Amino acid sequence: MSGQETRKSVRLDRRSGSRLGPLILDPRAGALLAITGDLPHHFDTDNPGNYRSLMAAGVLVPSSRSATPSVSVVIPTRNPPADSFNSLVQTLATSPWVSEVIIVDDASDHPIRVDNALILRNEVTLGPGAARNQGAQRSTNEVLLFIDADIVSVDEELCSLLKLLTHRQIVALAPRVIEEEHPSPLDLGPSPTIVDGQHLNHLPGAVLAIDRRRFEAVGGFAEDLRLGEDVDLINRICSPDYLAIYAPGSICVHHSQPLLTRLIKAAMYGYSVGHLRKRTALTLTPQLKDAPFLALVTLAPFATATLTALHLTFRLRNRLTRAQQIRASILLLDQQILANASLIVRQFGLPMALSSLISRQLRRSFTTATVIDVLHQGPTATLYDLAYSLGLWLSIALEN
Repeated sequence: MSGQETRKSVRLDRRSGSRLGPLILDPRAGALLAITGDLPHHFDTDNPGNYRSLMAAGVLVPSSRSATPSVSVVIPTRNPPADSFNSLVQTLATSPWVSEVIIVDDASDHPIRVDNALILRNEVTLGPGAARNQGAQRSTNEVLLFIDADIVSVDEELCSLLKLLTHRQIVALAPRVIEEEHPSPLDLGPSPTIVDGQHLNHLPGAVLAIDRRRFEAVGGFAEDLRLGEDVDLINRICSPDYLAIYAPGSICVHHSQPLLTRLIKAAMYGYSVGHLRKRTALTLTPQLKDAPFLALVTLAPFATATLTALHLTFRLRNRLTRAQQIRASILLLDQQILANASLIVRQFGLPMALSSLISRQLRRSFTTATVIDVLHQGPTATLYDLAYSLGLWLSIALEN
């Protein structure tokens, strides 16, 4: 691969939020292109799974120049928003990278009528998991793209991301989902990562692409769940051999909702994760027995962030110049600290807030984590984290 060809294959996405730009994995000849502010430095790998830690830390972004796979769009819905639904369907139906659009009308009050799509209607509401499975069973293509009916628009950049699913190890991905007027509880932020149980433990089902073979291998969505069915599916899909990726290079827009509705949804997401902790392999769900050790919990992630940054830089020491190593260390540490601050608020926000009323140390730790979270994400997103924590611990308390 010549230097000129290498530069043509590289595309830096500044929306990723990193100061140095991401690393880009290019499957051609197994080349890994490390972008650290100067010319690409590349080295060979045949297995992106070897770089899980870099991908999870948000400094490696997979890239593919493969052909776009055939795509079936499945939209489960019940009483969709009339002002945007028809436009969404027509946009998808006329997109050159979409082979078919399947709408599963899950017992809407009035039967859905829309052109350029196959419509399946249930006379009785079966739930989102069953509706998605129905659409998947009628589909004929190699990639299933599940889209909620209250999505307003889908970024065309998503087409490029779907090429990643031609790689045998990457079996699921989700773009960034935002709302036009304010932060969304579905927004997982600007930094790419993978579902690894440490940086991220789910992908939202609002816009979710899955390799058909892997979807069928795990039996699709759990139809007995009315909440958290996407969390359950992603955790069954992930394994040491398969990757699920959060890819904010594509941005989709969700229908605007009142603040109270968004806070309730954030709490419901937390409740669903807590409810599923005995059913899935989730590793980020705290237990009630963890409560006495919250002081250690607030300090350990920051120490872990430092060690992770040093460890990842050490792995790259023979492949980066000294200047690149320094810049990569700064980026890794920055990413880790911000991620851990948000993690503390989301996972332990409620018990820490209550404990801070009687403990000065916990009050300082909670305040520090909250301030970092506010500066990093903004006050509204921090409210979502706190609402998520409320739902999470409510589910734990009710089940213990």
